Amino acid sequence: MNNEPQDQRVVETREAETTTNSVEPVTNRVEKNRSVSKAIQVIWYIIGVIVALLLVRFVLALLGANLDNAFAEFIYVITDPLVAPFRGLLQVGQFQAGVVRVEIETLLAGLVYTLIGWGITAAVRLAKR
Repeated sequence: MNNEPQDQRVVETREAETTTNSVEPVTNRVEKNRSVSKAIQVIWYIIGVIVALLLVRFVLALLGANLDNAFAEFIYVITDPLVAPFRGLLQVGQFQAGVVRVEIETLLAGLVYTLIGWGITAAVRLAKR
């Protein structure tokens, strides 16, 4: 009869250990998911800013903005390093009719940076597993 309470205590201790161990990984998983979600948000924010600047550049060129204007010059100076890798990639980099320019290189840059962002976020999601 004395063995019965002792066995019961061992079972209760093991159950307590099991519930404690199963809670820890869930907490770690939640924290890991939060940090991965935050990293993905930061990546998409950066890509969004880059693509938005490229879009402003494209619209300015399309509307024939005066490149001597401070705002237009600022946008072109900021986005020039982003568009530079794509210059000369295509036979026709831009079309021009009067003051209106269609910069295909800028559109291509926006597309490539979006795909890069998608690839990085996919890699981050895979790495969390």
